Amino acid sequence: MRKADVNSAHDSAEKITAAVREVVPSAVVHVVRDAGGLLVRAESDSFGPWTPEERKAKVAAPLDDDVLCEVHTWELLTPAEAEWYGDLGSDDAGDRAPHWTSALERAQDADRTLPSVTFASDLDEDLDSAPVVTFYSLKGGVGRSTALVSVARRLSSDHGLTVVCVDMDLEAPGLDSLFGIENQVDTDQGVVSALLQYEFGEESSALKHLIPVDDAGRLYCMPAGRIDSAYAAQLRALEPEIWYREGTNALHRLIDDVRDSNLRPDVILIDSRTGVSPVAAPLLFDVSDMAVICFHPHAQARAGTEMLTKALLSATTRRSTAGQVLTPEPRFVVSPMPPGISATRLAERARSWVEAWTAIAGSRRETAQRLSAEEITHMIPYNAEVAFADTVGASRGQLTPYARIADWIVQIVPEPTPAPAVQSRTSESKAEALRQLSFSTGTAEILDHEEFLQDYVVTRQVNETAAPDVPLILGRKGTGKTALFRWLAAGKLAEWEPVLVTTPNQYRGRPAWSFGPDNYAAVGGALEQRGLDWGSFWQVLMALAIYQSYAPAQALGTPHPALTELDEGDFAVTQAVFEVLDDPMGPLRCGDWLRRVDASGDHGLLLLFDGLDTAFGHSPVQRSRRSAAISGLLTKQADLASRLNRVRLKVFVRQDIWQGLRFENKSHFFGLSRRLQWEDREEYFKVVLKRAVRSSAFADVLAVLDPALPATEVAAWSPEQVAAAWSALVGERMRGERTAFTANWVWNRLADGNGDHSPRALLQLFAAALEWERAEEKRSGYDRSVLRPRSLALSLESVSDKALSALLDEEFQELRQVAEALREYGRTPVTEEALGDIEEDLVVLAQEAGLLEALDSDGSERLFKVPDLYRWALGVTRRGPM
Repeated sequence: MRKADVNSAHDSAEKITAAVREVVPSAVVHVVRDAGGLLVRAESDSFGPWTPEERKAKVAAPLDDDVLCEVHTWELLTPAEAEWYGDLGSDDAGDRAPHWTSALERAQDADRTLPSVTFASDLDEDLDSAPVVTFYSLKGGVGRSTALVSVARRLSSDHGLTVVCVDMDLEAPGLDSLFGIENQVDTDQGVVSALLQYEFGEESSALKHLIPVDDAGRLYCMPAGRIDSAYAAQLRALEPEIWYREGTNALHRLIDDVRDSNLRPDVILIDSRTGVSPVAAPLLFDVSDMAVICFHPHAQARAGTEMLTKALLSATTRRSTAGQVLTPEPRFVVSPMPPGISATRLAERARSWVEAWTAIAGSRRETAQRLSAEEITHMIPYNAEVAFADTVGASRGQLTPYARIADWIVQIVPEPTPAPAVQSRTSESKAEALRQLSFSTGTAEILDHEEFLQDYVVTRQVNETAAPDVPLILGRKGTGKTALFRWLAAGKLAEWEPVLVTTPNQYRGRPAWSFGPDNYAAVGGALEQRGLDWGSFWQVLMALAIYQSYAPAQALGTPHPALTELDEGDFAVTQAVFEVLDDPMGPLRCGDWLRRVDASGDHGLLLLFDGLDTAFGHSPVQRSRRSAAISGLLTKQADLASRLNRVRLKVFVRQDIWQGLRFENKSHFFGLSRRLQWEDREEYFKVVLKRAVRSSAFADVLAVLDPALPATEVAAWSPEQVAAAWSALVGERMRGERTAFTANWVWNRLADGNGDHSPRALLQLFAAALEWERAEEKRSGYDRSVLRPRSLALSLESVSDKALSALLDEEFQELRQVAEALREYGRTPVTEEALGDIEEDLVVLAQEAGLLEALDSDGSERLFKVPDLYRWALGVTRRGPM
């Protein structure tokens, strides 16, 4: 704002004050300038006899139209009314609030008044909570929202971060459409509803306004709202101008509640409204740690973006770290860049502008060097496929142009605490290593030796999922749910006593109360006859499992007489449960008994539920019963969570089953669930390297081949150390496979159609490769690695057979018809016509199970890829459609 404008505003305030006191001499008058203009607050008992219209008419009468046009809100109140309205604060409250008027005023005087500048990336220490990054553009059409969605996908998939995206483009929202989730937005869900609740002082759970975007549970979107007439009315009621005049700032509450929720996101990305809107100012100048400014280097954008940049550099955010206030960190995305030689010219123009705009901050940065336009500016080339797409997908090709923006953001995301190093190992010769190596195989349900338990649980991901405050463990087939269950069942979690409630069918020591399909069918019928829900059943079964398997609990008496002595026979336990359910007070008695157990003793009880995926059977009726039962179990967990402290539930559920569940409290598990998904290649390889380093001779090989590689605990190895150990074990490059890296080859070949990786398949591959290598070594030596790369290629077919057998026999028997159709077709990609006789539900299930992967097509016909993990077993070649 120019000096003349400042003087004019001051004159208007004096005129308004004089006019009010002319009518009500005793009035206490405040005139505050904010984003909308002037707000007038006057307090006096003299206003009491007049209506609001009469008050305004009397005080406004002496004022001319120019002054009246500046006033956006009149608050002419008695002292009692003013108390209800809340404290306005001092007269300079509006100047402290982040709005465009003061921001642009500071920008014009930035050369003289710019304070010292400290960005989040300048700090030695991490930020104390998730950073907020706002994507903004003065004008539309520059790919701002597309950039945000692409970066969000990149952060969650490649960097493994939990990302929350907030759509603050309230007048023209669209993040939900770009994510492809617009049909999932419910009434009264989204940013506008949440902000209104905060404005009116109501309690609101941020989780209720979030929609999960990906299967991994790392990407969430908070849409603006469901666009209808109610949304328009809510939007009109929203008042950004009052956020900084209320005791509770609605915008701050929204962000803090997301940060402090069970979700604990690593980063929050905000899509801002374009232009000089009231909502954009607080996003840019108050809550953001980084502002990604999207623009096209046209002359029309130059002046406005320059002023915006200087306003950012003159601002200080609400965050204070180690006693330092921070400045929003500017980054620039130039989009869309046209093809051809003009792109070079435009890129150079954009960099020169950025260099000039940010030069002012150079001398004000105490902890870092001047900003470099080359480092903080990124060009996005025009891509017609992206520009005209309805959604932004997760394909690597589409996301690659946005990798640098993601890297900018990762710099300010707090880092995880590194794992400590442990005692180094002794070593022997390479030949002895080949003799000592062992890669145990088998299913997690029946494998029974201590080495498996020690070697499997080695990664940060698995250790996080074992935490007792994580009640829900998700994962696709073979990703390790049951392996983790066995580790917990063996009592490996300190200070927590395991109680087996349900187990896989093949589990050794399976308790009598771990039911099968017939039992659950009987239970379902009994519940229906008695008008009870599945939650009542699970409460009874939990009490039964604790009473029968945890001796100290028996000192508290029996939860119900029917559960004291169990008869022999397959249905004896089922009948005992029925007796409890027949008692109108039976489930309640069990619930009271659980609370007594929770209040006694000095150990926690961890109730384990595994094997639910297959325990109900595979027919449509049985799958429906499974959904109802698991929904009831999770609803019961949500209900008990607030009542029990020492008794915790840990439920293992297959990912595709979880996706199909519909129950009221499903959002309760946002942030309280973990998915076993081997997205990090190095963490996946540590499963097999942990087995290898148990051989002291292989540890010696590592020291000989790479003296810098310490023989530390594998879980603490860096990616570089993993690569060195991997090379020593199986070599760096394949032979006869287009010279691909062995690591890439294994990672790609063992992925199913969803990109999931099974530790079991990895161990099976190396067990077969070791067997082949031992026989081959007798015929011809090989000294470049313990196992030669060729051993992997020759072992894949046996792994494929085992993987397909496990998929069809153990988990998805209903997919055998799809497998037969694939065998008959005999090639990949598979045309939609080849699957014409298969019901659509089974095609969808095949994709969820990873047997098929949908490929991008031109819309004429769908195509599906058969992943290599199953291709060999199905006898499918890569000839493609004929």
